[in-house]
Amino acid sequence: MAFTGEFRHTIDVKGRVIVPSRMRDALSGDQVVLTRWLEDCIAIWSPEGWARIEESLEALGESNKSARTLRRVVMASAHPDQVDKQGRITVPQHLRELAGIEKDCVVVGAGNRGEIWNPQRWQATQAEVSEEGRLEELVSELNF
Repeated sequence: MAFTGEFRHTIDVKGRVIVPSRMRDALSGDQVVLTRWLEDCIAIWSPEGWARIEESLEALGESNKSARTLRRVVMASAHPDQVDKQGRITVPQHLRELAGIEKDCVVVGAGNRGEIWNPQRWQATQAEVSEEGRLEELVSELNF
């Protein structure tokens, strides 16, 4: 099952946010890995998804500086966590700061992962895609 949907949530004073039940269904248990991700969001990985990320990062090798930098950034920000009985995960302060999240957030499905967004950044991303013909351009550009 894939991570799908868009959900508005708040992060409590302890840094916890609810993982929507639809996304919990995409996990193979209650373990997750959170990490800094593209466009300054936070990725939520299942253990299997995270293992694929680790393998991909290792496959980049050591000889390329960009590969080393990417590996460091992604691995240094990684935070293993467990979904609690109320369906929440704890988002560490360093990831909330990187993503610009204070209290409100948007949790979205992105297929192989979930993502946690600052609401204004998510809205700007959606507005960009909503511009006349932009979705069509993406489909054409990616031969989808």
